[in-house]
Amino acid sequence: MASENDAVRDALLRFLLEVHRKAKSPRSAGIGIRDLQSAMKDRFEVKQQVVASNLDYLVQKGWVREVVSARTFQTARGTTQQAEKVTYKISDTGIDRLEGASTYERSDLRPHVNITNVQGVTVVGEGNVVNTTFTDLSRVLNDLRTAVLASGALNDQTKLNTAADIDTLQTQLQKPSPDKSIVQRAWAGVQAATTAGEFALLVAKGAELLGPLLK
Repeated sequence: MASENDAVRDALLRFLLEVHRKAKSPRSAGIGIRDLQSAMKDRFEVKQQVVASNLDYLVQKGWVREVVSARTFQTARGTTQQAEKVTYKISDTGIDRLEGASTYERSDLRPHVNITNVQGVTVVGEGNVVNTTFTDLSRVLNDLRTAVLASGALNDQTKLNTAADIDTLQTQLQKPSPDKSIVQRAWAGVQAATTAGEFALLVAKGAELLGPLLK
């Protein structure tokens, strides 16, 4: 049943991405539940209740956003009534899920690190741009950063230091010719903190892609 639901969720997300790409404005990037259910029935023969339950799941997980807009309408008696218009649109997380990790994607430190426990640190606006030559490496580093912040085996100080080293690597990847000495120091810090087995595959892949910059 889980695989069937995953197929429906994937179809929903891809359809909402299609709506997003065709939208002429941010406001038109969403779709109402009835139109969404009708489209899913026509394309994939998915029942309304299956669409509803899986859409709710995607909203709860952050892949889709529910947009509620206030509106008014005139009744037959001439009175004005308030009503809410609810639409659904793919979120930035959902877009990254389908298109691959965006070069602008950055996991937030706040849900994973208690900043008050780390002296002299504050959270500021986030963003990341990477040279296209290093796109695959950037994606691996993003995944590693997420794994580090979610790990229960690392304390907050180690998480913060490792995330900072990964951010340093991402900054160097913006350049046509990254500074190898900076890359080597930052990667050494990452490796020292990610010796646990849960990081093994990502660290090995990162080391492989970083190879030319570590020589």
